[in-house]
Amino acid sequence: MASVTSDAQVQQPPYPTYAAISEAKRVIKPNRSGLPLLYWPLNADTPATLKASGLAVMAMGPKHPDPDVLTPYWDASAGTWHPVSKQPISEPKVSEILVQMRDVMEWERTWKELHWECQLDDNRLEYYEQQGDGLCHGCGVPKPAWVTGDVSILVKGTGGGGEGEGEGGEGGGCFVTVHDYVSTVHPWMVGRRGDILGALGTSTGRNGPLAQETELMVRDRIMDWLSLEKREEWVRHTKKQPPPGWINPRRLMQPNGMGQLSPFGGFPVSHQGERNERD
Repeated sequence: MASVTSDAQVQQPPYPTYAAISEAKRVIKPNRSGLPLLYWPLNADTPATLKASGLAVMAMGPKHPDPDVLTPYWDASAGTWHPVSKQPISEPKVSEILVQMRDVMEWERTWKELHWECQLDDNRLEYYEQQGDGLCHGCGVPKPAWVTGDVSILVKGTGGGGEGEGEGGEGGGCFVTVHDYVSTVHPWMVGRRGDILGALGTSTGRNGPLAQETELMVRDRIMDWLSLEKREEWVRHTKKQPPPGWINPRRLMQPNGMGQLSPFGGFPVSHQGERNERD
């Protein structure tokens, strides 16, 4: 079994699993030259075949990846994958990782939270579950079918053991590359898109799934706990832009006589009660 007692050992084969590093409470993070650079759509017309999926690699800007500057992940003219495909997904490298869909995993809990008041009006949650008709009797909304298939998938590494993609052998002697990850996870997610739309619909307060034409993007925040979001939200997060209508609180503050910024203008926040007494 691979040891995780030191960084030097982690970086040498055999590589530990993602789970082993997590259980050892060691730091593990995405390789910034790997998954964070991916432009990864999951739309209604996105095929399971990776070469035609629209997957691309973003150029790295001064502070963050640029979703407006893309290079295809599959170069059809050259017949090759983008060099980022051979990058390890993580620092340190791992031999395998169990990937779960966060939105689908949390679907049932999110729906129950959304309808908890209705359930209380109907003699609590257990009541509607015992009726057998799948309805929340407080509002008549059908309970979704949470799970229709596997919500996790194991990605095994092939990197580091030879020339080219997929020649790395088996077991802990190989690390998980970007290509290992996307070639395993992408077709799996395409097959679960209906569940993803349903889960995202619930998480946004709807009583039904998001529309089939909704453009979705994969987020890379947590490698073993995948999440998706609408394309416009993903672009905003990728560009580090604030939400629409957001105002920086510092712009509302005014300088006071003590050289500080205060929303009350004239007295720092801690002196607001003192000002009220003077008034």
